[in-house]
Amino acid sequence: MASSSISHRSSSRMRRAPNADPEDASFPSAQSARPFLAQLKPSWLIPRYLKSFRWIVITLTFILVSWITYTGLFSQPLNHILPGHHGSSTLTTNELKALAVPQRSSKPSTSRRMRLFMPADSPHINLCKTIMSAVAMGYPMPILLNWNREYNRPAWHFAGSHIAKLESLLGAIETLLESKSDDVGEDDVAVLVDAYDMWFQLPPSVLLERYHRLNSEADARIRKQWKDLGIGTDSPISPPRQDIIVTTAKDCFPDSYSGSDPHYEHWPESPMPKDMYGEDTDKVPWSFDPARKYKKVRPRCVNSGLIMGSMGGLRDALKRSKEKIDTVAMKGRQLWSDQALIGEVIGDQEIWREWMRHLGSSWNGSAAFNDRNSLDRTVRDIADAALLGKRFEFGIGLDYNFTTAPPTCSSEEDGYFVNLSNETNIREESQKAGVPGDIRIHGIPSELRNIKDKLLSSTNWGTIPLYTDFFFGTIPIAIHHNAYINGLKGFRLKNWWHKMWYYPHLRHLITQRLQPTSSPPTLAEIDLNGDKIAYKSPQEDKLRKARVFSPKKPNFTPIDWDAVCQKPGHAVKWLDELFGDDKGPLAV
Repeated sequence: MASSSISHRSSSRMRRAPNADPEDASFPSAQSARPFLAQLKPSWLIPRYLKSFRWIVITLTFILVSWITYTGLFSQPLNHILPGHHGSSTLTTNELKALAVPQRSSKPSTSRRMRLFMPADSPHINLCKTIMSAVAMGYPMPILLNWNREYNRPAWHFAGSHIAKLESLLGAIETLLESKSDDVGEDDVAVLVDAYDMWFQLPPSVLLERYHRLNSEADARIRKQWKDLGIGTDSPISPPRQDIIVTTAKDCFPDSYSGSDPHYEHWPESPMPKDMYGEDTDKVPWSFDPARKYKKVRPRCVNSGLIMGSMGGLRDALKRSKEKIDTVAMKGRQLWSDQALIGEVIGDQEIWREWMRHLGSSWNGSAAFNDRNSLDRTVRDIADAALLGKRFEFGIGLDYNFTTAPPTCSSEEDGYFVNLSNETNIREESQKAGVPGDIRIHGIPSELRNIKDKLLSSTNWGTIPLYTDFFFGTIPIAIHHNAYINGLKGFRLKNWWHKMWYYPHLRHLITQRLQPTSSPPTLAEIDLNGDKIAYKSPQEDKLRKARVFSPKKPNFTPIDWDAVCQKPGHAVKWLDELFGDDKGPLAV
């Protein structure tokens, strides 16, 4: 079947010209029903004809001048029509420094908290599995968002719960940061995950280690890109630094045809090898199946299954998302999903970065040349807004490596459970998946070898079944069950639970994790640029219960496990479905 390379769509849009208003022109009209020429004497014909022609010329001239004026105003920099704005094509050092960019603390905190958020509006066994997998692995007790759908709005239509996912996270983060508690800081890390189809398989220390590694790798790529463009360290514009990571998708949806436009044509290419899927890498065959046709595409677009970043950074990015929500709702446009919104924020950021590279490469030591004529229309629009103080840089990047909680959609057969120390097992499963060339998993990752968690320290990570992506050669910290084709999602959520490595020990792990403690446990210690960063659970974790966030006080209320796990009317007890051991209630 013929295939075609992924193509980029131009995002340029034509502006509609205003309708000319000819009502001021007075045209001669007949005063009688007799034919016009029959009324005129030959000596009158030419002057009257010329008079009519004169008004036609005046009208056409008016329309032409109006059009030239209109297009001239709106195709030139905003500084030509906005008072007080710089009208030069060059930007000075002070003007460049005045651009809105993230302000980073010169002394970031070395003692931080990690918080886990899940958008969940009602009880279900699948929600219970997500929460208990996190509890078993030692994550902080989750904070549930949008419980009882407090954040849904009619104007959001069928996207209500998705949009509420971001708005409620913003509300929770702002409430925490405004509390002025010693237990909350801007450098604390927040993790948002889908609540009904995400199973954790690795502890929080691994996620935190990978989060910082992904940020460092992204920063190094950007520094190299700037260096290759000749942007020196003396430039007043510093290369952006990554602070927030979002999981990636192979299919770029929703696109501009949906009403949301992330401007994917401006996003970076994936840094993964260009032949990682063989000779057909990045080729999309014709297919009725929207999932499988992207199977061999290197992921470079957004999937919002996991969003992770500093509390301060996420607050700022989510405020920008909320601005877009309010603007779109006012216009009556259909809102598609949280994924579309975060995609638009990232898209604006990538266009901003394109402009920053344009300015940086022209820096001569005292000024940068802002050559607008060489820029795409979308870049010019972002540049104009930025010069008026609008912020577009939020330090957001993608998990290109599939190391956190990548989607299984379009990767349905790319991964399975294997023992990392069993090369034969890995080779057989890699061949089944269709991995070209040699195997890509080679032993236990370094971040798994030194787990400090007391309940997990004796685990032999090479002899237990871990879900592994054979193309990326990674063991993700969680499995995101969004592979929907042929009913895979429902089947796996019901029938794969017993495959999780901790399933035989789940009751013991949960029982131990739910014991009240006098102080929150240390989750990880990370070496970062010569500093040792200690991550702990928040103080409220001493209660060992999930909490529900509400915009009304009390903002964070503990909730019983029955209220989270037992769906009303569901015949099977959640304890039996979760543990499958017929041992009854938890001994906590």
